[in-house]
Amino acid sequence: MMKGEEIIKKYDFHDSCVVGILHEMDNIKIKIDLCMWRQKGYIDGERELKEVILKFYSVHDYKWNSYKKEEDIDYDTILQISYNKKIIKIILEDNDVSIITFKCNEIELIE
Repeated sequence: MMKGEEIIKKYDFHDSCVVGILHEMDNIKIKIDLCMWRQKGYIDGERELKEVILKFYSVHDYKWNSYKKEEDIDYDTILQISYNKKIIKIILEDNDVSIITFKCNEIELIE
């Protein structure tokens, strides 16, 4: 598991796509098609996309700001994921912009 600032430094989520969001008690799982070609150490010819799950633990103050419903997420593009003072902010774009914000303690990237 990692802290927010660690995962932001280790992975580049820009242009990756969110496949779905699942709430489990006080945890959130976000299924992502991660753009491997944007990651450090990527070598031409390797897989360009990899499905991963970002699991956020002990989530609170969750806010969904969008014209569409969460369950209508269907391959929305990640414009930015940021972390500041234990607050995760995820900006997604489809036809409109959706913004997710919440506080969490730890994050796990599951391959």
